[in-house]
Amino acid sequence: MKRIVIPILLISLLAGGCRFFNKKEVKKVDTLAAWQAKQDSIKVQAAIAAKEKAVQDSLQRVQEMLAKLKFHVIIGSFKVPTNADEWQQEVVKKGFSNSKIIDSPNGFKMVSIGAFETYSKAFTEIGKINQGKEQPIELWVYEVK
Repeated sequence: MKRIVIPILLISLLAGGCRFFNKKEVKKVDTLAAWQAKQDSIKVQAAIAAKEKAVQDSLQRVQEMLAKLKFHVIIGSFKVPTNADEWQQEVVKKGFSNSKIIDSPNGFKMVSIGAFETYSKAFTEIGKINQGKEQPIELWVYEVK
């Protein structure tokens, strides 16, 4: 019995008291640094949220402004979309850099060279474009509903 007890005691003493077996890594946390990192993270998130809100507000203002511009000066109308794209490129080459393609309810693609708040402003623009030309450009006003 002594033969069994002594080896068991030795093993338990060595295993229990040995630093090798009880070696656990204890990480020391710098609480001030962790708190500062959290505060920095909160500040960054707040800055990102503020920037996103500013972008959304800007987009909303642009959409409101574009909604007011519902009278377009049209220089061409096409059933085939590729024809509208090609004509728009030609129109840009002629100096109408603000041209864009508008979809109409009947399926036509219209090439607009300007958008205005009122019909009279759009009609005045047609007069300015054709002023002094022997052969005026065929233009008309389209109201986006």
